[in-house]
Amino acid sequence: MKRILSLIIVSHFIFTTLQIQAQADIKAYDVDTTEISHHDLAQAAANPIANMISLPMQFNFNFGIGDYNRESTNLQLQPVIPFRLTDKWNVINRIIIPLIQKPHDAETGSDYGIGNINYFMFFVPPALGKGKAKFMYGFGPVFNIPTSSAPEFGGPAFGLGPGIVALMMSKHWVFGVTASEMWSYNNAQQDLNSFFGQYFIVWNIKKGWFVNSAPTITANFNAEAGEQWTVPVGIGGGRIIKTKTIPMKLMVQAYDNVVKPTGAADWTLTFMCVLMFP
Repeated sequence: MKRILSLIIVSHFIFTTLQIQAQADIKAYDVDTTEISHHDLAQAAANPIANMISLPMQFNFNFGIGDYNRESTNLQLQPVIPFRLTDKWNVINRIIIPLIQKPHDAETGSDYGIGNINYFMFFVPPALGKGKAKFMYGFGPVFNIPTSSAPEFGGPAFGLGPGIVALMMSKHWVFGVTASEMWSYNNAQQDLNSFFGQYFIVWNIKKGWFVNSAPTITANFNAEAGEQWTVPVGIGGGRIIKTKTIPMKLMVQAYDNVVKPTGAADWTLTFMCVLMFP
């Protein structure tokens, strides 16, 4: 019942936010997006708090899991829905919906299901700086919504905590970091104490091509010492594809987990497609 209620709340939020955005910015879609430069699209795509609706779809393939060297897959749907709070402030809403294939601790067999939904709400003031060099930041609450279809895909605890994102943008570079911490709220079944962090470095080259590194660093502080952190290191790249209606970002990345809990994946290959609605 809690999972159904959580899904209803998230669905209602998405519908309401899209309705607000459509009423406020409906004229913005009556444009030919081919008139927007590769550079502007690349900068917006690299900015997690850009004032732009987008739909990232991230496919994670994890290798070297457990004693049997198994593989797992994780598809994350990550809709980003901004709306204008005031003339100067925006609210950027990001929802992460994971669809998971998890191998059994054996030579064959896997389970399939949906994980817990993470929801990030960032309040974003005007950018600081002039010209192409700008500093942006945002802050707000983050939520862990217990929607998992089975215990192996996520615990039953509702989580709440603070989140922050900050980045510096120049003509060809974007440097930034985002971090959040979540604790369980009023749930005696499971204690939640988790960290999510990501640094991102993007070098925009020419004609939409870019090189980047954006590893996701996580920690479970309820685990035993030495089993808490997952720290990947790697690199990737991709290209912005311009179309008349819906531009997109295509990207591939590879990361080695230099720090990881026992039995976790050795390395990850990630493919991402981002539909952008500037």
